[in-house]
Amino acid sequence: MANILLTEKCVRSCPYCFAKKHMDLSDDSTFLSWEDLIYIIDLFDIQGTKHISFLGGEPTLHPEYVDFVLYSAARNFHSTTFTSGIMSVKKLEEAVKTFKKIPSESFNFVCNLNHPDLSSKEETEKIEKFLTEFGQQTTLSFNIFDIDFTMEYLFDYIERFNLQRHIRMGLAHPVV
Repeated sequence: MANILLTEKCVRSCPYCFAKKHMDLSDDSTFLSWEDLIYIIDLFDIQGTKHISFLGGEPTLHPEYVDFVLYSAARNFHSTTFTSGIMSVKKLEEAVKTFKKIPSESFNFVCNLNHPDLSSKEETEKIEKFLTEFGQQTTLSFNIFDIDFTMEYLFDYIERFNLQRHIRMGLAHPVV
């Protein structure tokens, strides 16, 4: 699977983020261009790689994100977007409307879900709206970055939003 970095911008400030310094310094020039995306897709197509991942920062911050997913599906690629699930109302509405035009097998999401204590009420509401729309196509992701962690809330989210029944786990250094 090929990873494509759409932007270094992010909507969060996770305590375990390894790229925070880069994200703090990023500006609009860090957005991947259409020209570069087409070049990358062409390259992977020639190699026979048909599954790509859109990464960031927060890839949904890219102004062309929805069109990038649509384009990759039109090229018969399956895309996975690694996201926080925190989207503006406008971006979420655009994604819901546009992604209905492509087969649900053409794309999915991995949503990194921090403990609710690390998210504001507004962030939690946005995440839950995202999961309401795309829950069946979403796998939860969780990063262990502290010795004292709980995961019960993840199981609650899986049930409430009918998410994929597995969790992607990460280990953020340093954890003793």
